[in-house]
Amino acid sequence: MDASFILIALALVMTLGSILIRLLNKKTLLFAFNCLMLILLLAGFAYFYYSGIGTPPELIVNTFAINPFSIFFGAMFTAGMLLVNMLAEKYSENYGDFAIISNFALLGMYVVSSSVSLITIFVGLELATLPAVFLILLSRGTIEAATKLFITAAIAIAILSFAIVLLYGASNSFALKSYSQSTIIAFAALLFVAALGFEASIFPFNVLIPDIYTGSSAYVTAMLGGVNKKVGFAALLQVLLLVFITNKELFLFVAVLSTLTMFYGNIVALLQNNTKRMLAYSSISQAGYILIGVAVASQAGITAAIFQIFSHMFIFIGMLGILAFLESKNRKEVNDLIGLSGENSLAAFSLSLFMLSLIGLPLTTGFVGKFLLFLSAINAGLIWLAVIGIINTAISVFYYVKAIMAMYANKEGARHLSMPLSLRFVVIICILITVIFGIYPGPLVNLASGAATYLIPK
Repeated sequence: MDASFILIALALVMTLGSILIRLLNKKTLLFAFNCLMLILLLAGFAYFYYSGIGTPPELIVNTFAINPFSIFFGAMFTAGMLLVNMLAEKYSENYGDFAIISNFALLGMYVVSSSVSLITIFVGLELATLPAVFLILLSRGTIEAATKLFITAAIAIAILSFAIVLLYGASNSFALKSYSQSTIIAFAALLFVAALGFEASIFPFNVLIPDIYTGSSAYVTAMLGGVNKKVGFAALLQVLLLVFITNKELFLFVAVLSTLTMFYGNIVALLQNNTKRMLAYSSISQAGYILIGVAVASQAGITAAIFQIFSHMFIFIGMLGILAFLESKNRKEVNDLIGLSGENSLAAFSLSLFMLSLIGLPLTTGFVGKFLLFLSAINAGLIWLAVIGIINTAISVFYYVKAIMAMYANKEGARHLSMPLSLRFVVIICILITVIFGIYPGPLVNLASGAATYLIPK
């Protein structure tokens, strides 16, 4: 328990310290401080895992819990925010403000992943989502994108509030535990899927997501799609599996949403000319793949979903890092990728690798994640869902290959473009994670399985 309080203290020191250093207007010091604290937090989560803290779950002031699920997602969110900070330090004109606001968002992510009640999930989602609205504005994103994110968040929180009220009225409890099913609780379950569907970019609740991603600066989009969306999935996994696991019809509904989300994301992505918008729809299709594991509602399915969530976070941050680099050169369209290999071979190689991983290239995390997802669906008797996933993978080949071919096409008068050191570091880290856990997925699968065991015991 003492170790958990040390971790909480580190998170608070990082948040309060960033405010103090921001007042001193020391950007370099603030960046170094933020990175150091995030690395210490990562070390703390690693200590929790290897020392066995949280097995069995440990309550903190009867509000939060240290368990394998919160350790996995807490470490993942921390690593993601560390990489996003490196992008923001280079491409943000207001890094001091970004650091403070993103730290508050990270606290919200910790609250969601360690929640033991619906109230803490409610608070954590608000704390993680609302700062993103201000980050869009501070990054000189469009007012339209910030407004649409605010509207989306407001609708989601209103529906979530109604769902919580209904569940409390029917059960007299806010706890994340299974309840006897009734008509009211079944209706509340649908409302939870809708509310958290806004957060996780699930069709049809994701119609504004491409506009939000496109209207934001690339490093903010890296945070929105790479980290924030995963918070929505963390909440969705906990609520559906801990509260509504006995509602079989609900998980069939999730399978239908998975199908619609995959087709919507991939088919509309085919029609896009703006690179960021194409990747936004691609990100929506990835949410559909993840939902396959959720719909299966088995230990294997949830392990696969968590593995894919982890995989996509680093792939998406790596891709948006490259887009931030290109955006700074005023290159935003797919046609602007033409000849990139001759201008910067690392940028072309890494972006191609990430896209191929999303298709399911063997020896990458994208392949392992999809293989585990499709296998879990087949083993659960949902062969039709696995087939739909394979069909959608085939559809995605067309727009990914189009972008890759553009990067390796010849370009007259191509000049070398120098990539900043911090961006090279982010990209290389994302490449290593994508390849290492693609070749040797065992350790990551074990971590994901441990997190899944908290939701669905073996």
